[in-house]
Amino acid sequence: MIKMSILNISKLKKEYGIEVILKDFSLNINQGESVALIGPNGSGKTTLFKIITGQEGYSAGNISLRNDIEVAYLDQLPDFDDQATIYQELEEVFLEVKAQIKQLQFLENKIANQGKDVDSGKIKTELLEKTMLEYSKLQHEFEQGIGYEYQSKIRQVAAGLGFSETEINSRRLVNLSGGEKTRVGLIKLLLMEPDLLLLDEPTNHLDLKSVEWLEDYLNSYQGSLLIISHDRYFLDHTVDRIIEINQGKNENYAGNYSYYLTEREKRYQQRLNEYKNQQKKIADLEEAIERLYIWGRSRDSEKMFKRAKAMQKRLDKIERIEKPRLQGAKMKLDLAAETRGGNDVLEIKKLAKSFSDNQLFSELNIFLQRGEKAAIIGDNGTGKSTILKLIMGELNPDQGEIKIGSNIYPAFYRQEFEGFNPEDDLITALQRETAVTNSTARNMLASFLFTGDDVFKKVKQLSGGEKSRLRLLQLMSGNYNFLILDEPTNHLDLPSREVLEIALQEYQGTVLIVSHDRYFLNKVIDYIYELESGQLTKYFGDYSYYKNKKAQQVADNSTAENEATENEAAGKLAYEAQKEARSQEMQRVKRISEIEAKINQLEKDLKEIEKEMTAEDNLDDYQLLHDLKSDYDSKNNLLDQLYLEWEELV
Repeated sequence: MIKMSILNISKLKKEYGIEVILKDFSLNINQGESVALIGPNGSGKTTLFKIITGQEGYSAGNISLRNDIEVAYLDQLPDFDDQATIYQELEEVFLEVKAQIKQLQFLENKIANQGKDVDSGKIKTELLEKTMLEYSKLQHEFEQGIGYEYQSKIRQVAAGLGFSETEINSRRLVNLSGGEKTRVGLIKLLLMEPDLLLLDEPTNHLDLKSVEWLEDYLNSYQGSLLIISHDRYFLDHTVDRIIEINQGKNENYAGNYSYYLTEREKRYQQRLNEYKNQQKKIADLEEAIERLYIWGRSRDSEKMFKRAKAMQKRLDKIERIEKPRLQGAKMKLDLAAETRGGNDVLEIKKLAKSFSDNQLFSELNIFLQRGEKAAIIGDNGTGKSTILKLIMGELNPDQGEIKIGSNIYPAFYRQEFEGFNPEDDLITALQRETAVTNSTARNMLASFLFTGDDVFKKVKQLSGGEKSRLRLLQLMSGNYNFLILDEPTNHLDLPSREVLEIALQEYQGTVLIVSHDRYFLNKVIDYIYELESGQLTKYFGDYSYYKNKKAQQVADNSTAENEATENEAAGKLAYEAQKEARSQEMQRVKRISEIEAKINQLEKDLKEIEKEMTAEDNLDDYQLLHDLKSDYDSKNNLLDQLYLEWEELV
């Protein structure tokens, strides 16, 4: 079945002064497609949205939008009537429906009055019949639309994105945070159900539960979607095509984000080979031309000069291939923690915290050992960031104990950091945290995508995302061995997130993270603490492992309920249970394989440490032996934990 195009952009060009943002940019969106627009911050993604919606102009190219298409755009900073309640603002989407209801009520009263007048002989029957026909047509039109269901639709979508019925009826927009207003704007757009929905960072300000609800909602959406997002897990589960803005032009990938990563690498290698082959051909021609000129001069041969000139023309006609650049190209950064510290990094016992009458949590226990990377996840408002502030001593607990280990130096990355000197250049800013030469500082900055003259920028010239990147580099290269990170991927574009992931994977210290970035969690962390209903539950794996465990719990609960209630659906439920069991079995086998691989690696590591500990050259180096012993104990403890988990699984 051929899909009809609803939006076509051809050879678009957009400039701000002398800076070219988009050049020869082309894009086609078909009916029912879900497409993602990705690229570094500042590459022109949001600008393109504003061009499509007519908020900004362009200097060249064509934009063709089908006449009957309704387009709606989620601005990251929506404009509302602050005195309205959330419900009143959302109800504006259905003004036409409300007008229909009002007109139906008017016609019902009119019919009742005309009926009395017909009975009394004041008017003719034909007039009543005309009113009844008008009512019938409007009633049919009303029933064909959403009708009275619009109120439940508002409640359903609002609940999916984290607003209870009480909140939407009582809270006024003037009292909402910026993030909450953005959520209201998103709800409003979803209720509008336009033919083409433009979403700019729709998962910002949503907790995990709301993001997953939004994924399900968009997957069943009947219209077309064009999405800007840095949430790679979200893109993997919602889009079927990726458009990358690369140096102002578009690059098309017919798949989700994971497909894009694989295909991007293939294309880069292919173009790099083409570039290298052409460079070799050019070098060979240049060498041959030079040789012909030498021969021509030495032999005074006009024939040689003519051949050289003919070959030069061939060389001049070659259309030069530009050296390909892989967006987010990364350099290795050595981020060994400056001080190893003790084996026990953090111990929290029976922690409790409340604000006024709001009890966030109680009886919380966390234990972190050296080198471990853990995450705390949960809904907004459950107290995740509060735990981090309690660890750093910025808040006092109501009860419980927090113990930081011996020689442990924590560093706290908060979402809003104001501690920079705005007049520092980037090299100076980095050197305030770590004593390195200018050359080393430049290499470190390059590894975090600050290249060339960027390093001489002043901090006050940086964007929010660039400041976040600089602060993360400061902490990871400073004299710290325990990183506490609160939403570290917020404000980072995709290349920056990839750099941070690699840096944290290589980081040898301990890490505790609060994050909603599921893709990031899968790449970086060893296990998850879920904060739910004031309690922490530990899951020994990454985000995908956590999701599988949660699904298994739901399946187990469902199975128990079904066994207690016999009904006609027993056969179907048995089939679904078997299907779920097969899925869980596959996950179990996969996890066993992962554990066995880790066990094998740890056993190899322990043997290597034993060799170092018994090496004659090391016997008199007591500090080294102490460090090796600590490392051996840490790995041995981890090995014991893995053996226990392996035994449970097998």
